[in-house]
Amino acid sequence: MRLRSGTAVVLVLSLSASMLGRIRHLACVRTLGGACELIVVRHGETEWNRALRVQGSTDIELNAKGRMQADRCAAALAKQLALDSRPKVVLSSELGRAAVTAASIALALSEGAGASTVVRQDPRLNEWDLGVLEGLRKEEAAKEHPEDWRLFSEHWSVPRVSPEVAATRIAGGESMREVRARAVAALEEACREARAEGMLVIAVTHGGVLGQLLQHTVEIGTVSADISTAPANACISRFLVTPDGRWEVTSWSEIDHLDGDAAPHTVNYNKVAS
Repeated sequence: MRLRSGTAVVLVLSLSASMLGRIRHLACVRTLGGACELIVVRHGETEWNRALRVQGSTDIELNAKGRMQADRCAAALAKQLALDSRPKVVLSSELGRAAVTAASIALALSEGAGASTVVRQDPRLNEWDLGVLEGLRKEEAAKEHPEDWRLFSEHWSVPRVSPEVAATRIAGGESMREVRARAVAALEEACREARAEGMLVIAVTHGGVLGQLLQHTVEIGTVSADISTAPANACISRFLVTPDGRWEVTSWSEIDHLDGDAAPHTVNYNKVAS
């Protein structure tokens, strides 16, 4: 049957808002050359963050401010993402401070979506294992393990390091290269799964991991954002990841959602009291 033009318009307008949103999202993915949008969140604050005590792979819970930051971050993402573009899974490090932050995000994304968003933990997103430095305040670490402390404090969030520095292990822990390899593998795997459904990926991880994602992007991809600041607690960063493994950072360490009592502390690991 031949449809009159007016009828065709009615049929298009009868599509649900959810379906139209899905079509717009898929069109955006095609426009980006099949790139997957990757949103990476750093966990909220812990007491060790506040005290400038090295956490690394040590499992430290969020403090009250950290839980507030997680809730603010969750609300911001729920506001920004259309119901039909919200992922069914939020990826997370296994460490509690990241998992609780991820749970807040999953809960916020579930509201009004008609289905629950769940948290899937992946140890490849765990924080950089900082070996002998863990549990020490920065002054103690600088005094007791000066070379390891310098390796961490001077390089954890900078955009470029030499291959030699990247391959050097913290005593009893990991090298930056090892952290980067596992985190990139986990997120590219997640992007392959999400790309098939035209969805995005949200992952909650740690400052040291974010630093390695930034170094990876600077080395093999494109920077389209101001990357001059270290990733703050509960910040939001965005990347695009293409099927052939090219990365682009499109925004870095957003903290507009963290104001008032939720504002993150400024961290300076390099300034050590004498």
